Amino acid sequence: MDNMVKTEGGWVRGETRGGAVQFRGIPYAKPPVGDRRFALPDPEIGWEGVYDARFRRPMAPQGAEKSDSPAGTGRLPQDEGCLTLSISTPDPLGRYPVAVWFHGGANCYGGGDLECYDGGKLAVGEKIVCVNLNFRLGALGFLQYPGLNEENLSIEDQLCALRWIRRNIRAFGGDPERVTLFGQSAGGNAVVHILSRKDSEGLFRQIVLESPSLGRGNHRKKDAFQIGKVFLEELGIDLSETQEKIRRAVCGKKVSDILDATARVWPVLGAEYENMFFKPVSDSWHTPEQAVRAAAEEAGRRHIRVLIGFAGDEMRAFVLPRTPEEEEKLLRQQERRYEIPGLRFAEEAGRAGCGVYAYRFVWRAPDSVYGACHCIELPFVFGNADIWKAPMLKGASSRDMERLTETIQRYWGMFFRFEKLPEEEWPACVPGAEKFKCFDNRENPVAGLEEAGKDRNSGS
Repeated sequence: MDNMVKTEGGWVRGETRGGAVQFRGIPYAKPPVGDRRFALPDPEIGWEGVYDARFRRPMAPQGAEKSDSPAGTGRLPQDEGCLTLSISTPDPLGRYPVAVWFHGGANCYGGGDLECYDGGKLAVGEKIVCVNLNFRLGALGFLQYPGLNEENLSIEDQLCALRWIRRNIRAFGGDPERVTLFGQSAGGNAVVHILSRKDSEGLFRQIVLESPSLGRGNHRKKDAFQIGKVFLEELGIDLSETQEKIRRAVCGKKVSDILDATARVWPVLGAEYENMFFKPVSDSWHTPEQAVRAAAEEAGRRHIRVLIGFAGDEMRAFVLPRTPEEEEKLLRQQERRYEIPGLRFAEEAGRAGCGVYAYRFVWRAPDSVYGACHCIELPFVFGNADIWKAPMLKGASSRDMERLTETIQRYWGMFFRFEKLPEEEWPACVPGAEKFKCFDNRENPVAGLEEAGKDRNSGS
């Protein structure tokens, strides 16, 4: 029975690695394939015998990610049957706080169980249970069209996984009453969207938002249907047919056909939707201001504790400026996409009574042209800097990365464990007198809003 755990679906077998007991690729819903494509996740799962959870399972189908070069997050095999989660625990017989990871990737790329996001070191070092989610991406997770789908399927997958965690995490040594959601970029946006939904109450009590791109907002239904129309036409679907025939035709297409159609839609709709035409849909809160307000109000009502922050040079992951004018343009884009709406959420959540902690990650590898770019903090959060063979870390010594990992994991660990962060080291972000922890791998000072924003191009 070593490394064996019983879930509601049956027994699963994990393995011990580096002191963590890890269980990979556990299904939390039926595979959304065939007629279940574009259907809500079905949590009624089960298996005979013992499920072998010692191996990484496929991530959601996706094309080649355009921003791989600075981060180098890696790949796994792909499959539609991707509704799985992986768990790293110090001890299945313990009772530890739980941190649930939502990966980024513009809602189209990435996977929760990539090696670079391995939760083993974080789990053992900070005495938590780390859960990594896979969910539907791209058209398979966000495409909407009358008669085909009118739900945010990727978000529904995530909620289905959180309900599974609520019911099963005790078997892995986790405490369902102490759950934190942490997500980066589009993963952070997903956490904010989930927070705004009243049916997520009771599934978590804290959130960590790393570089959420809240300035992108959500689609309105009419926008989603317009995108769906163009996509289905590129897929070769006759939209004059009945809704049932349209649905059958789409469900009969190969995954490669859907990915090819996605690639053809980019040049048609990319500019109109700022290259983000697959994202959640909400008529009630589709602008960044509405989305921030809805989430902050719900956070205040539930007394959710918040940790939120940004990298100093977010946009360098996507564009490298060649002139001072281009540099200034990127800074304005960074403010609009990340900082202004993110700080507005922090302020409104604070005014609503939430405990809020804010940071800026300004450390830069000495030989990297990417600076403190989007994703830069992730190797240190997970403690896997040795795995990230990433240009954004070029020239950084092992000693420097180890020291920064210890610093970051210490604070994230305290937050995950529901501990109060030391006031003298990282004070709460109070509306009107915001304080930010500035991670520079040196003094790691606390700064006011203006001072925190100045350190954009300093050396490491």
